[in-house]
Amino acid sequence: MRYISKGESPDFFEKEKQLLVDDPAWDNLHCKRELRLHLIKEQKALCVYCERGIDDANSHIEHLFAQSDNPAKRFEYDNLVASCNGDQCVSASKDSYKPEDVHSCGHKKSDDLDVDKFLNPIVHSDIAHYFVYDKERCSIYASGKDAEKAIYTIKLLNLDNHRLNNERANARLALEKTVKMYPDRKEKIRFLLSKERAFISFLRHYFSPFLAELP
Repeated sequence: MRYISKGESPDFFEKEKQLLVDDPAWDNLHCKRELRLHLIKEQKALCVYCERGIDDANSHIEHLFAQSDNPAKRFEYDNLVASCNGDQCVSASKDSYKPEDVHSCGHKKSDDLDVDKFLNPIVHSDIAHYFVYDKERCSIYASGKDAEKAIYTIKLLNLDNHRLNNERANARLALEKTVKMYPDRKEKIRFLLSKERAFISFLRHYFSPFLAELP
């Protein structure tokens, strides 16, 4: 997970919110697709939780704090992020995984959120420091910095499952394949990891010793 710096709420969203004062139901909001695309852009086209690439077809608007328990936050821009669709993002490979290894992120998160344990990606600017990755299995686990919160968040979102671990491994292999054609591989890796890309936190962790050799 990585920190998401929220910008200002878009004007089109704020204007339509004013029309829903008498009937403030989420389903009455007509600009949801436009809002979702705005959130995706704000997040550099990465899922707020697992960091896989997202677009219009494989994402949804996620309420960090569920509408059922927090109706006052229903239209608060700082409570809205873009999440991947978890198991619904998987195509042919879905049948090769157990159900518990497919479901993740926003569709996995329970409504009975423990606010005191949840690591909120728009609140904790140092959220990346709560997690580390196993370089062989490409799995995510608690770094030791408030391990209870990190473990709770990983389990809540099912971020340590075989599907996501495999996708992280594939992202690593893709980056390694890309840099092979460049004479200065280290400099190319540093450039690629200076940009936001799928599973960027894992990739930066994996290549950190390699990059540390750079001047």
